[in-house]
Order: sequence, then C-alpha cells, then structure tokens
Amino acid sequence: MLENAGNVKENNQERIFSLLRRKGGLTKQEIGTSLGLSMPTTLANVNELIEQGILEGGEAAESTGGRRARKIQVNGKAGFSAGIDITTSQVGFAVTNLTGEATVKRSVPFKFRDEPEVYERIGAELEQMLKRGRLKSRLLGVGISFPGIIDMQAERIVRSHIFGLEYVSLDRFHRAIPYPMIVENDANCLSFVELRAERSDYVYISLNRTVGGAIVQKGQLMTGDGFRTGEVGHMVLVPGGRTCYCGKKGCADAYLSPNVLSKDASLDRFFARLQQGEEQAVQVWDGYLEHLAILTTNLRMALDMEIVIGGEVGTYLKPYMNVLRKKASEYDKFARDIDYLHAVSVNRREYTGALGAALLALEVFGSSIIK
Repeated sequence: MLENAGNVKENNQERIFSLLRRKGGLTKQEIGTSLGLSMPTTLANVNELIEQGILEGGEAAESTGGRRARKIQVNGKAGFSAGIDITTSQVGFAVTNLTGEATVKRSVPFKFRDEPEVYERIGAELEQMLKRGRLKSRLLGVGISFPGIIDMQAERIVRSHIFGLEYVSLDRFHRAIPYPMIVENDANCLSFVELRAERSDYVYISLNRTVGGAIVQKGQLMTGDGFRTGEVGHMVLVPGGRTCYCGKKGCADAYLSPNVLSKDASLDRFFARLQQGEEQAVQVWDGYLEHLAILTTNLRMALDMEIVIGGEVGTYLKPYMNVLRKKASEYDKFARDIDYLHAVSVNRREYTGALGAALLALEVFGSSIIK
C-alpha cells in the first residue's frame, strides 16, 4: 500500500510539474481544478515541490475580490536540457532551462561523417559547453536532431539521404554522450519550437534542403508504423512531374526544396532579387507559393489542424503569408478564412534545430526531476 501511495504521489507531482511547464503560472486553485485534484492533495504536492526547489512562487493573480492568490510556476533554473543539431556544414548546440528558455546557443562548423572521431568530437563539444555553464549536475537529458528516419525502438538510423547512411546503430552517439538521450528526425525536432500553451495540435512543414514535416497532437509527436509520419516531402503534388531524389516523380520535395529558389544555396540573394522585383525571381516565387498552397490545403483537408511552415524557406515567409493564404483559398472552399496557416515564429536558423532538440529532450526527460 505504501508503495502504491508513493506512486500516486509521484504521478500527481509529475502532472503538476508538466501542467505548469506547459501553461506557465497558475494559482493552486487553478492547478487543482485543471488536474481534478482535491485542494489538500494539491497543496501538499505543490508545497513539497516548492521545498525541493522545482516550483516557486510567481506574480499575484488578478483579483476576483478579496486577497489576491499568488501564482505558482516552474523554477527554470532547477534543471536543463541540451540539444544538438547535426547538419551538412555544422553542428549546433543549445541548452534550455525547465521553462524552455534558451540559455546557451553556439555552433561549430565541421562536417558530420559516420566515424568514431566525429561522434567523440560532438560529445567533447557538448561536455565543454556544459562545463563552462556549470550545467552538468542539473542536466536532465540530451536531444539530437538528425536528418533521416530514426527508429528509436530499434535504436538506429534507418536511412539518411543527406549523409548516405542506412541502418546505423545509435550506440555511436551513446558511447560519446553519457546522458539520457533521444535522437529524432530534424523536422520532428524543429516542430517542438512551435509548441506552446495555445497550440498543441498542428502540422509542421520543414522547407529545408530536403522537405519534411511532423504532426504534433496534444503536445506529442505522432510517429506512425514506420516512423515516417509527417514525411510530406514525398507526397505527390504533380503526377509524372519532376524527379525527386527518392526516385518518384512529382514529389513535393522536387517543387518546394530551397534548391528550387536558389541553386547556389543562397536564399538571401534570391529574396533580395525578389524584393527588387526581378522578373525571373517573381515568377519562380509565384510558382513556389502555388505548389505550397496545394500541399498545405491537402494537409488541412486530411488532418484539419493548424499548419506551421518552417525550415530555411519558412524563415523568409512571413511577409508573403497573405499571398500564400490567397492562393490557398482557391484550393480550400470549406474555410471562410485561411487562418490556419502560420509562418515559423523563430527565425534564428543556425540555432533553431538545436533548440528544437533541447525542447524535445525536455518533453521526454523533464519529469525525471521528480524523484
């Protein structure tokens, strides 16, 4: 019985912690109501978490008459998670505290290869960052963003087109990084940057050198039978169209990769030409948005969720959202307003992947702070 009572207590504290981490500051009354807990149970668990330094008192709530209740919030400094973003040209690092605030961000230019010394260097760079920030003792876990299909059950990279890898064991990462760890597809990690209290169900489209995506429901990633949920880049937009790197014809990737806009990988130059009204750039961009409108409205019809557009191209998209929504309205006759399309909110491209990986690690390992 005592063991069961202990499990119930730990579960209640995890629920309180997760609620406050997602929602922000709440009064004790609001916590109890949200979780269906009695006030004595709420008070006992909240007070214990405050004593442990996991929660802390916040600002006073709005007055409803009488004495104003004080909000309770997560103590961000009580724990941290780290994120690592592996790309073709650099490895990015980020650390977030318990409230998801980024406290450290840096990148190291070097090319990833499937060789022991490369994994060792990634681990060494992480250790150095944690040591400088005096974060090692409070690190809860590490998330790694990797461009490929990841099977976490089998602990392996199933396939990475960018790096030419197939069936690579994640032991290579585990040997170099001695912390609780999750390795996830880069688009899945990026999607967590957009997770917030008012948005927990959405489709994330990653318009990077390979187009990908993720589906988040109730704040959790949907994975699917083969860990391929959200692979929107290989949905066929134009039957018999351009050849995709996967071998099919007409995939979204062949029409929405940044390579469509700029062959030399300089999106800054392309959008400078677009702003100057250069005719060729205007025509290319118009066709790009047309195909993006088709993809997004198809996803809306299938999933009926909000859609966030990120990745490299997504960081340039905000000034053009009204044009995209107008094009989307031609394909979606069920919506009065195309108010479900959003440009990505975080535009620091060099750190976003690492930040997303750190936030995913926080989702997975955050509650481990409850002992």
